[in-house]
Amino acid sequence: MASPERESQTFLQIARKRLKRQYHSSYHHLDHANTSFTHVDHSVDLPDDVLDMIFSFLPIKNAMQIGTLSTRFKNSWNFNRRLDFDNDFAGGRSPEDFKSIVTKVFDRHAGSRILSFRLCFDPNREELLVEKWIRKSIEKGVEELDLEFYQSGNVFEGRRPFKLNSDVYEAESLKILKLTLCQLDPPPKLKGLHVLNTLVLRKIIITPTLIDTLFQNCFFLETLDVAHCHRIFHLKIFAQKTFKVLKVGDCQEILRIYIDAPNLRSFHYCGHVCFIKFNTVPQLKDVMLSFRPSKGFTETFRVRNLVFDLHPIQVLTTTSTFLEGLSPKFIGGKLREMQFFFGNLKEFHLIMEGAIYCNPYDIISFLKHCPSLEKIFIDVS
Repeated sequence: MASPERESQTFLQIARKRLKRQYHSSYHHLDHANTSFTHVDHSVDLPDDVLDMIFSFLPIKNAMQIGTLSTRFKNSWNFNRRLDFDNDFAGGRSPEDFKSIVTKVFDRHAGSRILSFRLCFDPNREELLVEKWIRKSIEKGVEELDLEFYQSGNVFEGRRPFKLNSDVYEAESLKILKLTLCQLDPPPKLKGLHVLNTLVLRKIIITPTLIDTLFQNCFFLETLDVAHCHRIFHLKIFAQKTFKVLKVGDCQEILRIYIDAPNLRSFHYCGHVCFIKFNTVPQLKDVMLSFRPSKGFTETFRVRNLVFDLHPIQVLTTTSTFLEGLSPKFIGGKLREMQFFFGNLKEFHLIMEGAIYCNPYDIISFLKHCPSLEKIFIDVS
C-alpha cells in the first residue's frame, strides 16, 4: 500500500538545514523537558469519559492500538478526531485490508467532529468509496484534509488523476487542504473554502483560471505551496491582504512569476532560473531562491532584475547560481560590479551545491552590499 518514494525537494532540504542551524542551541533544553515529561505519575485514575476525550485526539493508529490493549477502551477509536491513514498506517497491510479498515472507521465513527483526515491511497476503481470517505469527514467539520493519491505509471500517459467532487469546494470548515495527484475544476464562485488558510498542491495541473478562482474566493488564504505541478507557464498572484507565504518548487514548465501581495512575508522558489517580478511586497522578509545550476553562464538579466525587488528582505537563502548572476562583468573592457543594496539583510545562507563559476571573490563582492549583516552560513556539502 505504501506510495512510491517521494521525489526530493531541494528547497525543503535547505529549509530544514537552516532551521537546524537556528535552533540547534535549544535542543538541550528540549531533551531535558522531554526527559522530565516521561516521569509523569501513571497511577492517576482519570474518569473514562476524560480518557476517551484524550484518546480522541490521538492519531487513529494509536487509538486503535489502545483499544486492542485494554477492553476498557476498546471502542475509544470510534470517537477519534484525527484519521491519519498514511504510509505509516498502511505499513504491512494489503490494499484490501487497508480499504476495509478505513471503511470500518468511517462507518462506526460516533464522534461529533473529525479534525483531520489524511489519506495515502491509490484510488483506481475506488473513486466512489473515496468520495464517501471525504464526504463523511466534511459532514463532521473536518479542518485539515490531506489527500495524497498515487498510481503506477505516468499520470499524463495513463489514468487521469482523481477528480475532486463538489463536496470539497463547498466545505465550510476546511482550513488546511493538501492535494496530490488530483484534478481540480472549481466553479468560478465557490460555496465553501471561505476560511481556507493553507493550500498545498503536488503533481496537479494548474491553470491561470484556477489560481484566480482561489484568490477571489479564499479570502483568508495565507499560504500557497505548489511543487511538481504542471502547465504552469505564467504564475500570476494577485493576493488579498491576508496572504503571507508563497512556495514554488520544481515546476518544470514555469517561465514567469508575477507577485502582487502587499503583506507577503516569505517567498521560496526551487527550480531553473526564471523571470520573477515582485510588484508590491513591502512586508517581504524571508526569501529562498534555490536556483538549479545552469549548464552555461546564468541568464544574468533575470537575476539582476530580481535583486532590485528584494531590498526589504532580512533573511536570504540562495544557491551559488544566484551569486553567479550578480558577479562583476566586463563592460567596455572594464570589470564592473553591479550596484545594488541590501540594507536590511541580517542573515545570509549560501548553498554551494553545483557551483560552477561562483568563487570567493563573488561572495565577498556580494557581502559588501549588505552592511547590516549579522549571520552568514555557507554550506559546501
